[in-house]
Amino acid sequence: MQPMQFEPLAPVPAVMLAQRLRQIPLFRFVSVDELFRIATISRQVRYEASSTVQKKGAQAEYIQVLLEGSFEIQNGRHGAKRLDPPAMLGFQEVLEGTTLKDEAHASTESVALVMPAEEFRTLLSANIELAQGLFRMLLEQDGGDVPPSRIRASNPGGPVQAPPATEALKTVDKALYLQRVPIFARATADELYVLAAITREVSFQPDEILFSEGHPSSIVLVLSGSVVLESPAGGESVNASAGDCLGAEETLAGSDWSWRGRATSPGTALRIDREALFELLADHMDLLQGIFGAIFGVHRTDSSPS
Repeated sequence: MQPMQFEPLAPVPAVMLAQRLRQIPLFRFVSVDELFRIATISRQVRYEASSTVQKKGAQAEYIQVLLEGSFEIQNGRHGAKRLDPPAMLGFQEVLEGTTLKDEAHASTESVALVMPAEEFRTLLSANIELAQGLFRMLLEQDGGDVPPSRIRASNPGGPVQAPPATEALKTVDKALYLQRVPIFARATADELYVLAAITREVSFQPDEILFSEGHPSSIVLVLSGSVVLESPAGGESVNASAGDCLGAEETLAGSDWSWRGRATSPGTALRIDREALFELLADHMDLLQGIFGAIFGVHRTDSSPS
């Protein structure tokens, strides 16, 4: 593969790069400290008019932010598309660990900010706040009095059904249940197993509080029984039952519970605590990429024409 055809520019102070990054919608949830960390792995480059910015099918080696000029994207399906600042290239592919989906060329002499993919992924795995900020942006977690996220587990093996109360779930059983949760759909068997190892089985009785507002969120997969989600502001309650996965978006985004969950019948659930999850993701970049990929997949499905 031919190297990228850009001209490295003189180094720019990190504070100036951080200011530029702050203007990009992607980084509006990222703290100042994280912006400076990103700035330290970034540099500005210049593209000559008509030069190749990226080749379709090539490995995503950089995340690029267009600062000046314009790029033309050709993906073969929708023809050519013009990108103006502050546009980004390679972000989704770097997070997913996939090859580049589009061909891109510089329409005019252009300046871009480039971040090496490996350095960005290393930074991402080592900084929980950065990962949570990106999840918050992708999941559009802006707060407000809204019910906790609720996604249905798929049922390739039939409805979600808990084992007898006298039998504790084995790690492999937990892994099979977690595989049904859409955000873990791309996880390998080994990744599901390590994920299951940090997953706790919890039993509950009627009127027992599973979670309450102001406490750290967690991923709760209801296996049996029923739960009512109640707003402290007095809004209309929401019911959840077996097969409902609660709090996944809040957990990934680093948000606390804003509602409480109260059991309305005896049951069992699986719980993954936020701190344990991100400690695991820091050591398993492939699993982190799979979760990002699953989220991108949901957004592509939601935004596709009917």
